[in-house]
Amino acid sequence: MKNLLRQDNLLKPEWNTNRSLLIYWLLVLLFLFIGSFIPLTAIIHNFFLLDTMLHMILYSVLSFIPIILFKSRKNAFLLSLAMTPIGYLLETLHILITEESFSAINVLANNAGVLTGIATGFIVRLKYHYSHE
Repeated sequence: MKNLLRQDNLLKPEWNTNRSLLIYWLLVLLFLFIGSFIPLTAIIHNFFLLDTMLHMILYSVLSFIPIILFKSRKNAFLLSLAMTPIGYLLETLHILITEESFSAINVLANNAGVLTGIATGFIVRLKYHYSHE
């Protein structure tokens, strides 16, 4: 992980921007971990699918930031794709800790969020690449 965060491995040369993105990524990851272990009532789950939308948004952000942050496409893609098993792990831990039932919709929202974040990140990356040529 330390090699991934070296200055020459980051996409943009501005360290403040990279540092801010990394801090946002860590905050979203922390929010996801905390939110995964709080038992929610059925009202929140069913209220306009708020829980499902939140899963999709959080996983989109978690997979988008590495794509635009790292210079190496391989490292960026693998780190973004690593959010998928983290989603399964957190859903399993959520079941064990809160004793709620398994939510396949949340797992699908996690995976859809990862794919959305990767696709959006690649579009931003391509735009950045061609605007600086």
